[in-house]
Amino acid sequence: MYSSLPLALISVALISAPLTAKQLDKVTIPLGHPANGNMVHLDDEKLLAVSGFSQFERWLSLVNLGGDYQVQPVAIPANAQYFSQARLMTADNQLQQALVFLTLDGVSWYNPVSGDVEPLLQSPSIYRVLDKNRLRRSDFVLELGSEAADFLLPDFNQSHVFRQQPDGSFKQYSLKIDALVTSWRDNPSYEPRRHYIVDVDLDGRLDLVFIANGKFQVFYQLADGAFNSEPVAQNWPVALSTEQEADQRNDAGRSYSGQNIDSVRDITDIDGDGIADIVVNREQLADALERNNSFRVHFGKQTATGLSFNAEPDTRITTDTSPIAVMIDDFNADGRKDFYISSTHFGVGTIVRVLLRGSAKLDIDFYLLNEQRQYSSKADFKQSATIDVSISNLRYDMPLFELADLDGTGQQSLVVGEGGDELRFYSPEAGRLFSRRSERLKLTLPRDARKVLVADLTGNGKDDIVLPFDAQDAESQRNQLLLLLNP
Repeated sequence: MYSSLPLALISVALISAPLTAKQLDKVTIPLGHPANGNMVHLDDEKLLAVSGFSQFERWLSLVNLGGDYQVQPVAIPANAQYFSQARLMTADNQLQQALVFLTLDGVSWYNPVSGDVEPLLQSPSIYRVLDKNRLRRSDFVLELGSEAADFLLPDFNQSHVFRQQPDGSFKQYSLKIDALVTSWRDNPSYEPRRHYIVDVDLDGRLDLVFIANGKFQVFYQLADGAFNSEPVAQNWPVALSTEQEADQRNDAGRSYSGQNIDSVRDITDIDGDGIADIVVNREQLADALERNNSFRVHFGKQTATGLSFNAEPDTRITTDTSPIAVMIDDFNADGRKDFYISSTHFGVGTIVRVLLRGSAKLDIDFYLLNEQRQYSSKADFKQSATIDVSISNLRYDMPLFELADLDGTGQQSLVVGEGGDELRFYSPEAGRLFSRRSERLKLTLPRDARKVLVADLTGNGKDDIVLPFDAQDAESQRNQLLLLLNP
């Protein structure tokens, strides 16, 4: 049975050690359920929403970060599929950050005063069959130019945009963009097409961009905040693969060997000039296991009619591995965005290593954009880690590997877990990105670090770290959060 937990169960301690140790405040928060779902930080309200699940039940808790760290259970709506946070207009015309749910019927919000979940808007969506075993985070909340949140709910043949009005009501615009269908399995599956928020015509209003049939499809935002229902295909000369070309399967009569798949990785301002750029991920296939990836950047240019791009990439990053995760961000606070790429080789050697040792090597490479707007042919900084693989449990545990602004300067530090019982902190260093020497912190780490959250929980401008523990962790750490707070 799940109930709220008294403050007496929460321990707060200062981690102290020799001079080389990292000084952080440690806060242990028992949840009463596994922290194996997702976490959403409501920074305005100083709250942390944590979901968890078992084979037969799902939970959601709100942790008060305002000083007492009390845990408040939230009754999950029976028809809820996903959760997130959004800024909503209140009755007295004030914006308030709230916990919101994407349900089978539309969007609902958690009223902290009554403790009830109340309907916010109704809409069909692609999510029409309930997942009773999970409550995951999803990005159905948009920021289209106003401080108030808007919503995007994908359906099979349309995506529905709901623009929040000054009185808290919503106006609906249905965009004609169909879902992405995968049909090579016995049963077809459907998923929403990814959207990008970009000012395409450079009129100061944010537009919505989708990719369909290898083309950039744009829904322009009008002067009154509305969107047209029909997309406008762009004639940008950036080559992308169609869905048919990306369907690289030998049972469809095509060989893997020598094939490329070009897809959009992101549309964002890479070089810091205020104009959106396109990052294309090219997969070069040798066979079903061996594939290389390159990231090809096309810098945006301003013209009289809006954005334009060169046909050939202006700079690129080429790897000889299969990326597991890719982060694009400004790591060294120079105004230009860099790449963090974690990857492993999915070849025969990897399979043998997993079978013999129960582990696989994870390579992490950093590429920095220089003043000439170019990425180097080799990584500017390299790090490696180990993925623990359990064949008997059909489970793999990712190492803790995070970037965090620990000094409030905008420059990122590298945080690496070692051996399950130590964190190492590598500070930023001019000329080589991170220091060779690390500060160390002894503590038990989560079995699987994929759910670790880095965020400024206290509002002091410095990042903190949330370590979530689930029902498979050591008994003393089971079903709790460990906050590492930066003083």
